[in-house]
Amino acid sequence: MFYKELLKLYFICGTTTCQGKDLYTVVEEALKGGITLFQFREKGEGDLDGKEKVELAIKLQNLCKKYNVPFIVNDDIELALEIDADGVHVGQDDLGVDEIRKLMPDKIIGLSIKNEEEFQQSKVEYVDYVGVGPVFDTQSKDDAGGAIGYEGLKLMRKLLPQMPLVAIGGIQTQHIKEIMKTNMDGVSIISAISYAKNIEKTVREMNEQF
Repeated sequence: MFYKELLKLYFICGTTTCQGKDLYTVVEEALKGGITLFQFREKGEGDLDGKEKVELAIKLQNLCKKYNVPFIVNDDIELALEIDADGVHVGQDDLGVDEIRKLMPDKIIGLSIKNEEEFQQSKVEYVDYVGVGPVFDTQSKDDAGGAIGYEGLKLMRKLLPQMPLVAIGGIQTQHIKEIMKTNMDGVSIISAISYAKNIEKTVREMNEQF
């Protein structure tokens, strides 16, 4: 069951984006701090695959269930179906969202869109929310493309007045208030949470910005 409030503080992480820390511990601390949605994004050099990836996904999924936070899988449709995840998040180059909707009629589907051109070619009627960005330059994603800034967020809100939108890309605690002024429904964060010295405290401080 999706509602836009889930996007408020959306944490995205995998073993390659938590500075060598134990991912299970990182996610648990973030859940204690009050994240509202979690996306398992296992990508990049040294990422897990096969059985190891499935086992870790199931552990994290069970952890999220304990905190009543939906568990979303990035890109890997097969994995999401295999473990019965709460949903998937895909980019422009992945399987079409209309096809995914056929496979997952009652799951959460998120799609990344960064500009008007991508918006024109996206079948947004099949998705529950859109991830907009990168707002700022980001280290966590090699393929993110140029930063769109606050103006880019405002444009996406004009193009999608009713769609739940979450901002992503290089977002730090001090940006949240400004981002929310552009009528986003929330922020997606990778490294500002996963690299934090005290993750639980950092997430609580982020929550105070809304």
